[in-house]
Amino acid sequence: MITYNLEMKLFKSSKFLIIILLMLMVGYYLILKKDDYKDLKNKAVASQSDSSSPKKSSAETKNNIAFPLDTAKSIDFLMGKFNPAKDTSFTLVDPEYASGVDFYLLKTTYKAFMQMFYAAQHDGVKLQIISATRNFTYQKNIWEQKWTGGRIVDGKNLAKTEPDHQKRAEIILKYSSMPGTSRHHWGTDVDLNNMNDSYFTGATGKKVYDWLCANAARYGFCQPFNSKKMRQNGYEEEKWHWSYLPLSKCFLEQYQRKVHYDDIKGFAGSETAEKLDVIKNYVLSINKDCY
Repeated sequence: MITYNLEMKLFKSSKFLIIILLMLMVGYYLILKKDDYKDLKNKAVASQSDSSSPKKSSAETKNNIAFPLDTAKSIDFLMGKFNPAKDTSFTLVDPEYASGVDFYLLKTTYKAFMQMFYAAQHDGVKLQIISATRNFTYQKNIWEQKWTGGRIVDGKNLAKTEPDHQKRAEIILKYSSMPGTSRHHWGTDVDLNNMNDSYFTGATGKKVYDWLCANAARYGFCQPFNSKKMRQNGYEEEKWHWSYLPLSKCFLEQYQRKVHYDDIKGFAGSETAEKLDVIKNYVLSINKDCY
């Protein structure tokens, strides 16, 4: 009887210890989650504080950015032949940060943009995404609307005014990429606030652009299509277009190695891609700080 009671006491003691250990483990897990939340919050606060700190050099900024490890992509990805809504590496952009719905970005890009968004907001600057990921089909629609005259370009119906396909493509390429060649395929690039040069010469737009030039690099963003004075060819300057360098740099390098002119097809005017050497003269003709 004494032995039985002793065993029962030991059993109850062991059970009690197990319960205590489980409670301690749960408590430890909750503390870790709380610390993670604090870390994210502190990063957002730090990003706001950084906007008033001295600007770092371009090289120093790049060296402080952690490049993701899993950046190997297929040709289909690099050419936008996928649906971002069905790709788990992408996320839907909250309307708080965008001018519309159904905008997608890679999760890493989105997180970096939100940090930049709040830093800009802290300085009295409003950033708004007006275009994000555009897959091959989306870009094809833009391109062919201009190619066939469904969308007017510089006040002209190009299908009627420019019968020469190569010259027609050159006109469209001032601001629009051929399907399969756009940086917007990658989930790394955003258009911000307004797609008109006149906006960025006004007081509000100039304040936005000046802030981006001074601060965007801190959050990993670069303006790929800077002044044509800084590049020999390619698209016209786009002050609204900003790219998340830690990823886009990797994707651009892969695009250069993997994609060939035989791959750039499936849309009206695709035969002009090789004639115009669009990979060299457009895809790779970017701001040197974005390489």
